[in-house]
Amino acid sequence: MTGTRQKGNGENGDQAPHYAENHAYRMQASMTADEHARGQASAKLIREELEKVRQEGGPGEHGAFGEERIAAALSRLGCGEEHGVYVGPGFYSVHTGAACVSGRVTEDELTSKVHGAYIEPQPGTGPCVRNQGGH
Repeated sequence: MTGTRQKGNGENGDQAPHYAENHAYRMQASMTADEHARGQASAKLIREELEKVRQEGGPGEHGAFGEERIAAALSRLGCGEEHGVYVGPGFYSVHTGAACVSGRVTEDELTSKVHGAYIEPQPGTGPCVRNQGGH
């Protein structure tokens, strides 16, 4: 039955066979309540530091702040490559050891999300960036 949809078997519902393994790259590690709380505490510190970047002004193209400024702010908190830091235009992600903190830094918004590391993260970005491809 290769390529057919399976229904009502209680295991994978109305999904194609091998759906779970074909999409494993999108899965995040689970976190305990303590890990999530520690991630929230880290997110608060990160947001405070990145808010300073926004207050200094000078966003670049499309209202996003430059990678250098975001990386410098994270560095002031002691976050570097050893923390799985990845910075893109207006985007950041940090692995705190307990959780990932990822978000956007633009002229209009400062966001942060606490989540588990990706099982198969985007190559070259650290453990906290969702893989845009597959396998």
